[in-house]
Amino acid sequence: MKTSHCPREKLFTFSIGVTGRCNANCSYCHYFATRDRKEVAYDISDKQFIAYMKFIRYWCETIAGVTSYRFSGGEPTLLGDRLFRLADIGYKLTGLRPFILTAGKELNKEWVLRARESAIAHIFVSIENPIQPDKGAPDPNRVVDFIREFNSPTLPIVPGVCVVPNNCFKHLPEICNWFYTRLGRIPPLCEVNYSPYKCPSEIEWEDLKKVLPTVIRDHFHNTQLNIFSSIVPEYAYGGKDPYVFDLDLENTQEINGINYKRKQSPLIRELNTVHYPRLHCLQKNCPWKMFCKNTKWYWQNDKNGFEKKITDYCRFKRILSDAYYRVIVGPSHPDTTCSIKLS
Repeated sequence: MKTSHCPREKLFTFSIGVTGRCNANCSYCHYFATRDRKEVAYDISDKQFIAYMKFIRYWCETIAGVTSYRFSGGEPTLLGDRLFRLADIGYKLTGLRPFILTAGKELNKEWVLRARESAIAHIFVSIENPIQPDKGAPDPNRVVDFIREFNSPTLPIVPGVCVVPNNCFKHLPEICNWFYTRLGRIPPLCEVNYSPYKCPSEIEWEDLKKVLPTVIRDHFHNTQLNIFSSIVPEYAYGGKDPYVFDLDLENTQEINGINYKRKQSPLIRELNTVHYPRLHCLQKNCPWKMFCKNTKWYWQNDKNGFEKKITDYCRFKRILSDAYYRVIVGPSHPDTTCSIKLS
């Protein structure tokens, strides 16, 4: 099978860690998997926030592509009214309106009314899969009801990432139908990743392979379908090329109000070395090879063994790509059998 490839428009998203405080306790949380809650139970300073905004403004002025930024954490809504003030400052300095990632526990009518008067562009509310919601996260029924009541053109409030653990692969059709029936859309679906990642069993791999064509066939033409986007961004983002950078609470990039211009070049160098490293696969016969020249860093940085996790990535890639191709292009497309070749 021959495939063609052309440069894709780049989408840059800067994730601003505005707080390390959080009022949820999700078992799969990657943020607290590497942090002690007590040590990061503080908020970003105005000085650091302004430095980040200057950095983003300079990035927009000098780097081709579409750039946005979001407030994350921790739980950003715990900043109270200060969150709205930061949004207004960010908009004034960059000309871009931020969006919010939240688990939704603090959201209510009063909060929404205040947010509508601020520079906040929209809200992404992380939401649990309804088949097996995590006990430490908000009830997905409550979140869906909130979205249905308060989503508006003035302040779009939409479902954010829905984490699907391996044992729920078989429930993907039910999960997607549940969301589509209630909201008319499906949230981005994400595998459990970062340090909580676990290799799927053979039964779970087969579950995923079996249900994906049904999900794609039922929903691809009805709504944006974003399934495991760190693996197949070419499908999830309509041919665009997404990159997410953390400007974290700890300021590990060491950006300040004086050096923010000089910090751009190191970050660009890290783009394809640290954040999205090159995948050195020697396989020559894979039809999807051109779409995985780089991966999100966590696929190639695993304490339990690099080769096993990147082999899983390859298998995810083949199963997902085969399913999309089979539904969209032709049902006779055979399974891709070649796997990653590292040496």
